[in-house]
Amino acid sequence: QLSGAVSVTTPSKLAVTDARKGIEMFTSLGVPTLAAVENMAYFECEGGGKHYPFGKGILDSLPELGLQRSRIFQLPISSGTNTANDSGSPLCLSRPKEASLELDVFSDLAGAVSTELLVLEHGITSGADDDQDLFVSVSFDNESEPFDVASTNLSVDNRKGTFTVRLFSDSGALQIEITGEELRRIHPKTGKELDLNDDNSGIHAEPAHTQGGCGSGASGMIEHHRHQDAKKSKLFPVKIDKKGRYGYSVEWADGATIIYSMLSICKAAGGR
Repeated sequence: QLSGAVSVTTPSKLAVTDARKGIEMFTSLGVPTLAAVENMAYFECEGGGKHYPFGKGILDSLPELGLQRSRIFQLPISSGTNTANDSGSPLCLSRPKEASLELDVFSDLAGAVSTELLVLEHGITSGADDDQDLFVSVSFDNESEPFDVASTNLSVDNRKGTFTVRLFSDSGALQIEITGEELRRIHPKTGKELDLNDDNSGIHAEPAHTQGGCGSGASGMIEHHRHQDAKKSKLFPVKIDKKGRYGYSVEWADGATIIYSMLSICKAAGGR
């Protein structure tokens, strides 16, 4: 189970850009970023001044990262850290007096991550920027409220050759049945539709799915659709395995094993 991520970067613009892309990737998979660590952030001279030889990359990029300042942790350039790396003895274990600044940062980081993990158990987070949603949601036609991507549940009926997608909101739930072809023809990370004219895809089927919900004005019943499934025998039976908060692994009968993000599963079910 992957509950959250900690991003690690350096002050350079390229490194911060990579960190932002990593945070966006985890967010799209329903995995929150709990904190960000900036190595080699600064150094303090003997005169007591603080210098940023590589710039203030992460501090200048807070709006892009979507994290509060209290969830950014800067580690200085220090001989103590270098010595610990060379000796193979972590600072947190050796705890030299001259590394008190670094040890304080590690302690604050551990406290922040443990706090985030605790509040995540109750479905909230304190580390996200107020202007940016940490959790991704999707909406559906005829549904008045969004559904949380991270809580998506996927099950399979190998006899029928269909999947059932269950989604949850603050006040209700939604259940949608999709075919194997509908899932197979989407991009496993983004949920965008793949090119069905490609003969190598092995997927040629008419789209069809029905839905029902509770707490959202729908009937709450699933109307099982009928379809001609010429390719079902090539795709089913399948085995599915949940991969923490970020998605499901689907082992298809044709030998392909694909890990689908929660977002891609929601989009296969008609979410947007």
